[in-house]
Amino acid sequence: MSYAILVTCPRNMEYLLEEELSSLGVTVDRVSPLGVFAQVDLRSMYQVCLWSRLANRILLPLFKGEVNDVAALSQLCTQFDWSNVFSVDRSIAIDYYGESRFVKNTMYGAQLVKDAIVDYFKPTGQRPSVDKQNPDIRLQAHWRRGVLTVSLDVVGYSLHQRGYRQQTGRAPLKENLAAAMLLRAGWPAISEQGGAFVDPFCGSGTLLIEAALIAGNRAPGLFREDQSLMYWKGHDRDLWETIRQEAVSAQKPISNTFYGFDQDAKMIALTQSCVNQLGFDQQVILKQQPITALPTLPSPGLMVSNPPYGERLDSIERLLPVYQALGRGLHEQCQGYQAAILTTEPLLAKAIGLKSHKQYHFFNGPLKTSLYCIDMTPDNQYRSSDAQQLSEAETGLLNRLNKNKKRLSRWLKKGVTNCYRLYDADLPEYAFAVDVYDDWVHVQEYKPPKSIPEHKAQQRVLDMLKVLPRVLDIPAKHLVLKQRQRQKGAQQYQPLARDKKTHVVQEGRAKIQVNLHDYLDTGLFLDHRRLRLLFADSLAGKRLLNCFCYTGVFSLQAALGGAITCNVDLSKTYLQWAKNNFQLNQLPINQHQFIQADCLTWLKQDHGQQFDVVLLAPPSFSNSKRMEQVLDVQRDHVTLIDCGMKHLVEGGVLYFSTNLQSFRLDEVVTTNYRVEDITYQTVDEDFNRPRKPHQCLKIQKN
Repeated sequence: MSYAILVTCPRNMEYLLEEELSSLGVTVDRVSPLGVFAQVDLRSMYQVCLWSRLANRILLPLFKGEVNDVAALSQLCTQFDWSNVFSVDRSIAIDYYGESRFVKNTMYGAQLVKDAIVDYFKPTGQRPSVDKQNPDIRLQAHWRRGVLTVSLDVVGYSLHQRGYRQQTGRAPLKENLAAAMLLRAGWPAISEQGGAFVDPFCGSGTLLIEAALIAGNRAPGLFREDQSLMYWKGHDRDLWETIRQEAVSAQKPISNTFYGFDQDAKMIALTQSCVNQLGFDQQVILKQQPITALPTLPSPGLMVSNPPYGERLDSIERLLPVYQALGRGLHEQCQGYQAAILTTEPLLAKAIGLKSHKQYHFFNGPLKTSLYCIDMTPDNQYRSSDAQQLSEAETGLLNRLNKNKKRLSRWLKKGVTNCYRLYDADLPEYAFAVDVYDDWVHVQEYKPPKSIPEHKAQQRVLDMLKVLPRVLDIPAKHLVLKQRQRQKGAQQYQPLARDKKTHVVQEGRAKIQVNLHDYLDTGLFLDHRRLRLLFADSLAGKRLLNCFCYTGVFSLQAALGGAITCNVDLSKTYLQWAKNNFQLNQLPINQHQFIQADCLTWLKQDHGQQFDVVLLAPPSFSNSKRMEQVLDVQRDHVTLIDCGMKHLVEGGVLYFSTNLQSFRLDEVVTTNYRVEDITYQTVDEDFNRPRKPHQCLKIQKN
């Protein structure tokens, strides 16, 4: 009997899975993003269950039909003859996929299918039980474009769950992804030739074990005996046992040696336990050691590894030394080897310093990754990233940074602040903003134009991260790298990370809390320093309204100078940050106001308060869902200024500042008010460049 099945797998592995299925005698119909559709007889389906190293699930469609409402879904599932699939005394679970106007969540969809199955069996006086964790029979219902397809999950679990271990490491690599990496790296052929296998970041040993299984021709499905297929009415127990015995007989002795290294002793112990359990203890050599201590290894062989990689840019600079050490180890200890390194970040792959001849793209869970295949031959020249060696471009960058540092040195000796801008795209080819925060450095890469090849942009990041520690005499781990581009929608307010690691810096008399890691901005706009210090010196005894107050540093400086402040911002997070800044400086927050509100809406209202100074420093653009309308500073600045002026006492001053480079003041403002452009007076030494970082206006009533 022939069956039509769908074999699923992780994204970007579909065509590799097609090759594997064909080698198992399966007739492939087509490949799609869902997986591989194929025709099988019972023997070849059992072969896939036992031998597939790449598949997730094997789905056997039972029926499908048009479904456009709950009644149609229930009718379709009730009229199917479930007794031909499983007996009523079995436990079941349903996985439902797809949302529609009548099924808006998957739990409800699963409930509807389950109820229909129960209704089918109702005349028998019995009903199948439900076991969501370990059912005898697992079904999958998939609704798409008006059609519901219900399938039997033949094995009942994802085939990457081999069953040969109970524990994994902190960042586990799924077994089928590990197998795909090995296949793409050419391990089957290398193992046949007796080549060694090395993983210098072995973690819990997934790559080592999968490599050993391939070398010993061991079917990954043999480790478990709890497949759901044994409860399927179409199951042939004798054939299944025959194929299992054939798989056992197909195993062969392993002549290869496998080397696993990791600096974490717990991971080594975890891997050793699993290796011993599988009987690979004679073939697998494990040792606790860092990548910098990689020994000379017997050749030929294959190194495949999944080194640590960051999910965000600010972790890259901490990992660069790891990848640089990996490249040196490959070059010095693994000549004659093939290598394949998995990472999410091309910049880290480039730091290895060796040319890859092929790249394959995979998904490690939700993370898009690339497998860089490297041929360790004499022709593959190692490009050292030794800090003592500088290229011509790096030397030019070094000279510019040192020149800027020297120019600012006399100003910095005044002790006004310990945070400043060192560099701002002064060399066109190095489009970065470099800000120093005491003994930390915040590096923002302006997104390069599409005309710049990716490999060149990556090299410039490496150059900057290599040169900065030399210029500033700081450890590389004190560099924080981010990429700056226009933020849209919710991106404007979402954290890049949640480390909550803060630092305290100094500006004038103020201590200021900054966060270099979690957000695109740090909590302190350095370019507004002069205006803040003006507030510290001139607002004693006055009342300040600070709209769009952000982390409250303007108000902090004013309060330290004796002012009473009212702070308005839409963000609860930033308002709390502002309070933290006040408390850090022993200022009583109960003497100041911190109001969470849409600033434009709040300004339009009469709150019965008048202020000596109003500060408006709005973002260039904001479309937070909590705002009543989208804010566009070019379009809305007249309204903002008019509303702000209504909150001033007679003789009061409104300061308006914007970072929008293309900003043009509407003539109606200059007609209605007395306007003085004080941009140049508010730009400090570190921002003294032809292109000013902001525009600042002092506005008073005529």
